[in-house]
Amino acid sequence: MNDRKRTKGLIALGVAAVVVVAAGAGFWVWHEQPSFCNAICHTPMDPYVEDYYADDATLLATSHRVADVSCLDCHVPTLSEQLAEGVTWVAGGYALPLEQRQFDNAFCTNGSCHSIGQDSLAQITAQREYNPHSNYHEELACGTCHKSHTASVMQCAQCHSDADVPAGWVVR
Repeated sequence: MNDRKRTKGLIALGVAAVVVVAAGAGFWVWHEQPSFCNAICHTPMDPYVEDYYADDATLLATSHRVADVSCLDCHVPTLSEQLAEGVTWVAGGYALPLEQRQFDNAFCTNGSCHSIGQDSLAQITAQREYNPHSNYHEELACGTCHKSHTASVMQCAQCHSDADVPAGWVVR
């Protein structure tokens, strides 16, 4: 009888181990998906995850999804950031909309994402009446115009009211 109990115990332990490993693997895969942030953090992340899954080609978040770039490819969280964000969410200490993150050009043009420099961009768009990538007035960071979770902004049109504004972009 002891051998039988021992066998049942080992089988139960093996099944439990398989369940824990499978659940852990499933959780890890889910953790890498944008829907994880939305499901766990609820309100603050809803509009950003919706942008990611939208079919709005004017949003960079949607364009990144189409290119198979996930949120965590750009928003690489550290454990301390995740813990601080979790505490802020539980305490309700966030304001909507969330503050827009600022990235310098090197963040996006690092070779693994967009491997094109300012000079090349200026050449590509040189045929436009107002070249948005030439530093005629001042050097602008990519994020000045290109927005991930809101409509991108045509900065040239602030002064040049006749500048072509791409569909879905705004003028501020």
